[in-house]
Amino acid sequence: MKILWATDFSPRAHGAGQIAGELARMTGGSVEVVHVLAPRTADLLAIAADVGVLDEEIARSVEARTAAEARALVETGVSATAWVGDGDVEAILVARAADTAADLIVLGGNARTVLGRLVLGSGADRTIRRADRPVLIVPEGVTSIAAEGGGLRVLAALDGRSVGHATLQMLRALRQQACCDVTFLRLYWPPEEYDRLGLEGPRDFLSSDPAIVGDLQRHLAAEVGALPGTGRTSFAVEASWGDPARRILEVAGERKAGLLVMGAESRRGLARLSHPAVAENVAKHAAVPVLFVPSRPEPSTGQTVPSIFTVLAATDLSDAGNRAVPFAYTLFGAHGGVVELCYVHERPLPTPAYAYDQPQGKLSAADRASLEARLRALIPPEANRLGITTHVTVVDGGKAGVALVQAAERLWADALVVGSHGRGGATRALLGSVSDEVVRRAGRPVFVVPAALTGS
Repeated sequence: MKILWATDFSPRAHGAGQIAGELARMTGGSVEVVHVLAPRTADLLAIAADVGVLDEEIARSVEARTAAEARALVETGVSATAWVGDGDVEAILVARAADTAADLIVLGGNARTVLGRLVLGSGADRTIRRADRPVLIVPEGVTSIAAEGGGLRVLAALDGRSVGHATLQMLRALRQQACCDVTFLRLYWPPEEYDRLGLEGPRDFLSSDPAIVGDLQRHLAAEVGALPGTGRTSFAVEASWGDPARRILEVAGERKAGLLVMGAESRRGLARLSHPAVAENVAKHAAVPVLFVPSRPEPSTGQTVPSIFTVLAATDLSDAGNRAVPFAYTLFGAHGGVVELCYVHERPLPTPAYAYDQPQGKLSAADRASLEARLRALIPPEANRLGITTHVTVVDGGKAGVALVQAAERLWADALVVGSHGRGGATRALLGSVSDEVVRRAGRPVFVVPAALTGS
């Protein structure tokens, strides 16, 4: 790993340098010690008797101190060099990291006053927002990130359902070069997840919901896959009602993490006042080094063919709906797969559905069994021979379009197949279209079988 350590020769910068050296030893990498001379102010120029002499003296002093920092790292077994620049500090750091193809920028936590941070922002904060590569912020007083017995204990705090490509790439690189235990932490907002999965109440709002935890852990495990190298991988999913930054730091302490990894936020200007930045709050109060990874789109070669292994086939048990079902089985070709055959028993649900129970209109056990039998009767006889497994699901309650999208989330469907009844004109305006709503809401491919093909 090629590391750029930025120093202003302060005690907090010295601690960051020790972390930079430790990471270089762990990964067999190198460190470039960088100091940037900020532009002088007009007042300083006014009192200088000889600006040229002053420039030369400052440059000699800074170069000597920077070289001394590099020699100190070399004495600990780290390959290290020194470099001095001048100009806008954050811009020069980012440019130097790009010029040297550094994998990581390491900085000490900024000690600017609260008022100064509010008006100007910190140097570390501005570097994070400008950088196109990971930036490690080391709090004052921290001089090591290694766990007892060596290796790293990492907490990766996620800000969405998925792991960012750049974050995962960084963690893979760490695992390939050092023993590294990684915990992926996903905090979720309960109402959002209740609605996404179509969960009905009443539910315990104060604890993590097992259905949501299981779903998100499964998503994360599938996306992360098998990390290379040595170390354990675990997943922690929790409901979050309060300040997420505080909970992230609490979990880091509970798990004795030596390194916290999270995505860098990019909000600027007035948006930062109306949307307090979680990443910035974490950096401000963290007792462990925080590695901020800027988001980058996953590279695409344009040659990857998406795989479809699970399809939700929806029917309202009308002739038109039933005749659309076989088209779901055609999507698997010769490789087999799973068809989730789904029917929605529409009935009103309370608002929000996850807060109240609504027994009125619920299907009886006999009615549900009858509907499931009707769904099983739609399974093509050749499905088993083609290696296609079929599950039947009856959703009891809600609007069909919404309920089908929620069922696709719960059942991990890669795509949906729905039939179109071909309504038009005033009828469509009054009644709406289930297929239209599914297409509008679904976050996955939707195959709509036109009425002409179903004979309706």
